[in-house]
Amino acid sequence: MKQEEAAAIHAIYERALEVLSEAEPLILGLPDEEERRIALRSYGQAMVEILSSLRAPLVQEYPELDTTERTEGEPDTLLDAEEQEAVDRLKPEQIQCIDAQLLADCAAGWRKSARIVGSAWLALSKELPDVPVGYYAQRVIALVEAGSLEAQGNLHYMRFSEVRLPSKAESF
Repeated sequence: MKQEEAAAIHAIYERALEVLSEAEPLILGLPDEEERRIALRSYGQAMVEILSSLRAPLVQEYPELDTTERTEGEPDTLLDAEEQEAVDRLKPEQIQCIDAQLLADCAAGWRKSARIVGSAWLALSKELPDVPVGYYAQRVIALVEAGSLEAQGNLHYMRFSEVRLPSKAESF
């Protein structure tokens, strides 16, 4: 693909992300908990798919296409009081389950944090329906701090960071 074609497609994906993000506050405001959970799951899948499968390959081939601001709005790791209460109720084995799921989608090569978080959240959303996406992002930071993952970019903003499993050469 030529750079001009990649740039045009990239611009379309960016517009799609912007339009999709308008749905989030509406979804979060849905009064029916089950309806909200289903809508959030679908919303998350759409965002992850655009970021990881469509946009990321273009930016990897043409890094200069990624001209977005490196921080946008509040950090993804920020939790409101209700979300923090849900997190505070987690048992150690549930946190270990989240960590294991996050690590399961990591590889030796760099992957967007949004992809890792979104995949883990989707995989565990039935088992842990009250755990917010922001907590999964917090766990990625904890895994990096523990040496279980390596990172680049700003981990507080999933779209602007990547993680990978530690390289064997650096683990000695």
